[in-house]
Amino acid sequence: MTDEEKLVPESEDQEIKVKSKFEDSVQADIVEITQGGANHIQAKEVILRQAGATHIESNLVHVRQGGVVKVETDRLELTEGGVILANSGSVEMTASQAVVIVNQGNVNMDQCGVQVLVTKGNVQVDQSGIVATIANHVTLENNSNVVFLLAKNVDGEVKTQFGPKESALFGMMAGLAAGVVLLTGAMFGKKRKKKA
Repeated sequence: MTDEEKLVPESEDQEIKVKSKFEDSVQADIVEITQGGANHIQAKEVILRQAGATHIESNLVHVRQGGVVKVETDRLELTEGGVILANSGSVEMTASQAVVIVNQGNVNMDQCGVQVLVTKGNVQVDQSGIVATIANHVTLENNSNVVFLLAKNVDGEVKTQFGPKESALFGMMAGLAAGVVLLTGAMFGKKRKKKA
């Protein structure tokens, strides 16, 4: 952070803009980072453009062509970006990727991919894919896929990835793989000497 940015008066709304550099920790009312990054950001509003962050705590987060490892926010708007772990109130995603989303409200996905999505609200999925989701209500549109789906209500065309035969085969193969790993560990693992 430059000396000018550090001297912003406390009584006014603070806005910090970072361009083409990396900051360790940033705290202000509004943080805007372009082609840069930060380890930890704490603000009311965060805007990342072609930028990244390790951890964000904010009321509103906009990410455009950027990435975040962990975000805790009331509202997340992600466009052509990625997030590893999002704990949020609501999520809007367009052409983006996420590993885990834990959400309190609604999720809208357009041309996105998510590994695990758990929400108390509704999920709107358009031309997107989800590996596993748990939600109140799921609406699938235009060639969307979900591998594991647990929801009270589902609208749209659901293409099951696992029918009864596939589910049984998957369970047997997963059990066999786990058994082989445990058996190999028992046979070739370190032998512990018993104390006398």
